[in-house]
Amino acid sequence: MVLSAVMVLDSVSTAVAAPPAVSITTPLNGSVSNNRTPSFTGFGEEGAVLTLNVYRGAAAEGTVVQALSTFVFSSGGAWSLGPLKSLEDGTYTAQASQTIGETGSATVIFTIDTAAPVVTLNSPEPPPGDVTPSFAGSASDITPVTVQIHAGATEEGTIVSLATAEVTGGSWLSTDAQPALPVGEYTAVATQNSSLPGNPAGRSGPVTFSVTAPPIIAPEIIPGPPTAAFTWFPPMPQTGESVSLVSSSSDASSPITALAWSLASTDPFESGGTVLSTSFSTPGPHAVRLRVTNAAGLASVATETIDVLGHTTPLMQPFPVVRIAGTYNAKGVKLRLLRVQQMPAGARVTVRCKGHGCPLKSVSRLAASTGQAVAQIEFKRFEHWLPAGVSLEILVAKQGEIGKYTRFRTRRAKPPERVDMCLETMGTKPLACPGS
Repeated sequence: MVLSAVMVLDSVSTAVAAPPAVSITTPLNGSVSNNRTPSFTGFGEEGAVLTLNVYRGAAAEGTVVQALSTFVFSSGGAWSLGPLKSLEDGTYTAQASQTIGETGSATVIFTIDTAAPVVTLNSPEPPPGDVTPSFAGSASDITPVTVQIHAGATEEGTIVSLATAEVTGGSWLSTDAQPALPVGEYTAVATQNSSLPGNPAGRSGPVTFSVTAPPIIAPEIIPGPPTAAFTWFPPMPQTGESVSLVSSSSDASSPITALAWSLASTDPFESGGTVLSTSFSTPGPHAVRLRVTNAAGLASVATETIDVLGHTTPLMQPFPVVRIAGTYNAKGVKLRLLRVQQMPAGARVTVRCKGHGCPLKSVSRLAASTGQAVAQIEFKRFEHWLPAGVSLEILVAKQGEIGKYTRFRTRRAKPPERVDMCLETMGTKPLACPGS
């Protein structure tokens, strides 16, 4: 075999053989991976014996951790080596060399990281009356941080609010917690997913903090009643499933001193806390009431209807498809298609229009079978110019089944907004779809 070399002339016209190049193409210099047994590829000189040395640290010096060799057979000089024996987490430097010309490649520094991100959470100190506190801390990865807020003094309590944050320069500052927190004690935990698939998520230690009532207003200002409000988790429970009722009541003029719950419209109120755990044994709508009383003795009541699904309550099959097409500009939308298709016979489709400029307020039609399939329904009266601020609601309902809800809203100087949800069995109220 004849080995070739490039000849160059130095300043005194002496012929000098340039050593053949050797390089490492993978892994890339500066790469981070959770693969403990990486392999290597590159290019060298055909007919040369190539050696790859791997060092611990960010330089090709010190003790060689592992060394691999191969004879370069490829006419193009391509070579591959590995995988290595399992490496510990840390930074390593690889360098390839070959016998012809005794040349060495540029070093490639790579990092093995199989650990969870390190995320910390500073102890918040929300001022009195701050019911939507924000949070701060540090994080070793670049993925977003989520702060889970649990009711009570431990992280075993029910999650009642969330905050999120982007990481910048190893630090993060979250958005305000949502929904708002009633007066009470809470525990926050920050979590961060690893940017390397397969690595565990990072989790901070728990931090306990309190939300306190705002200062009492001056005596000359006559306080009003508190605002009673509550939410529930999960948003669409099934019969027998545990449901957490979470008060989000507030009062800008006086602290809330008492809460009482009624789990049916005819049941009496019973004293309780900001979080009440319960369940419902029968499907259908359940009227739940919360009465809150402030220090001035003023009270208000919030009533919400919780739709409880039986274990056999099905999604409408086939599940409807709402097609909306048109063009928009800064002043509104020219709707050229509003069609509902792929739905069972007997389903009722209702389109409601709200805002100035509606061609009509409401229309309802029943899906009929053509013998082979259910005919699609097109609402040509709404295929019209819709100015900014107009909202269309499309409701597809059938007794005893979870239906389809779509809201389409035109916006000034922005693309229209579309929201798709499920529709509760009564056919009047949108809700989150099962499993979403």
